[in-house]
Amino acid sequence: MWLLLLRGTGSVTVATAMLLVLATAIGLALMALRWLGVDRDHPWVQRIGERPWRDGREVLQLALRHLPEVFIMTPSGSLLAPNALEVLMNPDDFASLTEVMDQSLIDSWACEAYQSCIGEHAARLGGDGPVMVRVASDPDVLAGRYRLRQGRLVGGAHAVSAVQAGAAQAVGAGHAAGAVQAAGAVPAAAGGFGFRAAEARTFQASDGQTLHSGDGSPRIDGGGARALPTDLLTVGAVSSVPPLRLVTRGSAAETRASGARAGRGTAVELLLPEEPTVSRVHAKFVFRDGQWRVTGLGRNGLMVNEMPVRSEQVVRDGDLISWGSQSGALVSRVQIGPA
Repeated sequence: MWLLLLRGTGSVTVATAMLLVLATAIGLALMALRWLGVDRDHPWVQRIGERPWRDGREVLQLALRHLPEVFIMTPSGSLLAPNALEVLMNPDDFASLTEVMDQSLIDSWACEAYQSCIGEHAARLGGDGPVMVRVASDPDVLAGRYRLRQGRLVGGAHAVSAVQAGAAQAVGAGHAAGAVQAAGAVPAAAGGFGFRAAEARTFQASDGQTLHSGDGSPRIDGGGARALPTDLLTVGAVSSVPPLRLVTRGSAAETRASGARAGRGTAVELLLPEEPTVSRVHAKFVFRDGQWRVTGLGRNGLMVNEMPVRSEQVVRDGDLISWGSQSGALVSRVQIGPA
């Protein structure tokens, strides 16, 4: 842009000044949009982020190139691969794919690609049993994009997920590379296995770059695998983490997954009622050092027992969380432990 301005004006000073003015105008425009509530979750922005020119096969091929994104690096440096994996696509993309390929063939193709990926990266499975990959539709996924979701095989002796197995090894070594609460079982597939999607680990990607839901975890070894930050995962067996419940107007949202997010958006683990003061992703709850902690993520503010949350804060059973700093903001009561 500066070179174009320089060519048009013939003056370095004028070109630089015009570039600074343009950058300032763009910055003010972005600030104004954020003030008006136009953020990454706004329908306009979501529509801009779509890739409608891709057909279902192109989306699936792109997803299969990014399968290493679900690998987990243990403290010893080895890679763990979940036994079960879901590839979620926009319903229109998924429909265009199933028009030319049978569902069983699609799953078999994805499973072969995942097994090849495991071998290429010298990863090992985190649990017993076969490898399973399921391709499905999800209306929350934008057109032309995909989401990789780590799953959990259920049924008999194979009900140990890759994340839980990694946690058992990490606990033995005294490290924090743990387990994620599994939830959301779906009907069993062939062979007596079904899926449980991990609550806290979801990914959405496009254009060859995976966009995580917010933790900014780095890639390793140039192969797309992630070194997971310990504050998103829980050390030890899932049952060692007390359940966290948010009781709001008689309804309750519960999780055991460290890193769970709360808000009114569809991609959160703790769903709150639709209220003006509640952001789509309003807060994040992590379990660390034997305590649940909350961090505010929304623009409307967060209060615990009528005190503003400036950074990470411990929450205890019976605390009251206000979803917004305004008077009349929605309030939830915290319950920790068995009901």
